Amino acid sequence: MGPINPSTNGQKQARPENTISQYQDTAYDSDDFPPQKSRPEQGFLRRMMTSGKHFSFSETTDSITVYGLDDLTPSKVTEGGKSSKQSYWNEISLNGESLSGWSQLYFLIVGIAKMCLMGLLPLLYVIFLLMWWLGGGGWNEGPSEAFSEVTLYATLPCLLIYVHFLLLNAGYFFVAPFLRAKRVFELNRTTGMVTLFKKNKPFFTHPFIEFDCVLMSSPTQQGFLNYSLTLIHRYQNYSVGVPISGSMGANHKVIEYLLFWNMVQRYMDISQPLPDILVLEPARQHDPTTIAYDKEHNRNPRYWRDMTDKEFKQKMDEIQKAQENTPATGKPIDIFEASNTTVNKKHNRNKKK
Repeated sequence: MGPINPSTNGQKQARPENTISQYQDTAYDSDDFPPQKSRPEQGFLRRMMTSGKHFSFSETTDSITVYGLDDLTPSKVTEGGKSSKQSYWNEISLNGESLSGWSQLYFLIVGIAKMCLMGLLPLLYVIFLLMWWLGGGGWNEGPSEAFSEVTLYATLPCLLIYVHFLLLNAGYFFVAPFLRAKRVFELNRTTGMVTLFKKNKPFFTHPFIEFDCVLMSSPTQQGFLNYSLTLIHRYQNYSVGVPISGSMGANHKVIEYLLFWNMVQRYMDISQPLPDILVLEPARQHDPTTIAYDKEHNRNPRYWRDMTDKEFKQKMDEIQKAQENTPATGKPIDIFEASNTTVNKKHNRNKKK
């Protein structure tokens, strides 16, 4: 079970009526960016914290990872032809969230209630029926009292808890403040800024291009590797990074995290249209670059949403198979100033205009 509502803090995000009027000057543009200073010398602790496989900035492709995207089907995105819930991705920002301590406790209680309703309690009622049958169809005082107590103190509370969860997840109740998800990070396409949150408050905010993308790994007790794709700020010695791959899970092939990094770069790059995925399809009509791209290519605005769930699964399988023999990203982009005089001159020229 995941967060009840994927929108930030359980609340709907404001979105423009028509389109984003314009991108801010700080937005990331792979065709025009300020060349970066080289990485400073790092101490031992810093090297340990950033150890892992580094993914460079690169030209983006249409490649996507299906993991973390295939759980969201067209039937979940649309209801009656209209978008249902706000997404954690839209034309403005990509938001990461985690459960609060109270939320984790709530979901633990819901899980126990569901387990009791599906397994333990039906077994007890079968035992009661057998006792009733073996007793000649009459109730003795002991079994009768036990039946009443189980129903009153176990079945009804479990039923109330689980029905409350179902209604809450369907949007019939407001999420209590202590159950709302905690903000972890925000990647903002319109500003080009990356923000990490602590206790739902910004901890730091820096331009996207100032982060190094590192695939970190740690062994499990079974000897497998768990992965985490993390953005590490290049110039500040923060003890934490921005964990951007939470929606994917930790047990996929390395290539899938590279595909996800390709998607994130395309999402943040205002010179490129939004990644062509179901979760972002409603946002395409609100993003200027994407609007122009879709008009030029005559893209069906409801390409994903008009699919059946079966057609969607088949398409995702086709995409995954087709990408087995294609590069996950385009050519690397040298973002550093020492060897990138062409971009440097272009950026300075545009600043003077």
